[in-house]
Amino acid sequence: MNQAQRVFAVLDHDQISYRVVHHPAVYTVAQADEYVKSEEFSRAKNLLLTNKHHTKYVLLLMAEDKRFDAHAFSQLTGLPRLSFASKDQLQAKLGVTPGSVSPFGLLNNQEHDVMLYIDADVAQAQYFGGHPNDNTMTVILKTTDLLKVLEGQGFTPHILKI
Repeated sequence: MNQAQRVFAVLDHDQISYRVVHHPAVYTVAQADEYVKSEEFSRAKNLLLTNKHHTKYVLLLMAEDKRFDAHAFSQLTGLPRLSFASKDQLQAKLGVTPGSVSPFGLLNNQEHDVMLYIDADVAQAQYFGGHPNDNTMTVILKTTDLLKVLEGQGFTPHILKI
């Protein structure tokens, strides 16, 4: 079973309604928008962050039009200043490559050692769109359903205003 099939299996098991948009491989939110611009959903940057000693990991979903500020995020969360995880860390923690990061990568985090933080603007949107761990597709589902799936997998989202 490939990455996307595993995501679809979890969604189907939880009886979650979703749509899939197929497109060429994309590596940024802006590139993805070219293929899903007619779709209504929250567009989010999905950032895997880590601390200096690589002992803490955070997956941050934030509105695409916002800029990540490590100092401000640290003040909001009490976490030490975080920086972007490496390509190898993406693979080790979420089982994905750059351009495929999404909350569905948490399904691959068997250790459950990645904390999930979501910008309130993303969490409050009616629909969410993200890659099913494959950047040639975008899955669109209700944001409440996404949160339900993630919580069911043991990942409690921390909602904050960025």
